[in-house]
Amino acid sequence: MLKIFPNHHLYIKIYSNEIEVVHLQKNQSARAKSSRAFSTDRMLLADFHVAEEFLRSVIRGFGSGKQLFSWSHTALIQQMIDLGGGLCEVEKRTLRDLCEHTGAKYAFIVPHTDELSNEQALQKLTLGLKGGAFMPPDLSW
Repeated sequence: MLKIFPNHHLYIKIYSNEIEVVHLQKNQSARAKSSRAFSTDRMLLADFHVAEEFLRSVIRGFGSGKQLFSWSHTALIQQMIDLGGGLCEVEKRTLRDLCEHTGAKYAFIVPHTDELSNEQALQKLTLGLKGGAFMPPDLSW
């Protein structure tokens, strides 16, 4: 079956004022530091709009020139710096909204800071899309 609008699988890693995006099907990654701060000592995503704009520009780098339509993606997102106490509900919502605002059809949140291999990330995304539980249910949307 021909898929006109394929769904891309992205593994998004959030650092302090820095984002790395791995396109899991293409096995390509892009990591960039934002010229405008979106992190503070207390929150990695303190300025949502700056982070959204910056993530969108990093994701756009995977495109192939001018496109008539923007492509959708499925995102596995993870904060890579532990600020203590794990993720609160506000941080989970911020991560989910960040993914959705940048075109994600589905967003799954990794609740820890241990980096996943590309294979592990793809496996978790695939399992999540099939309805499997790879993390506590309140962390996946």
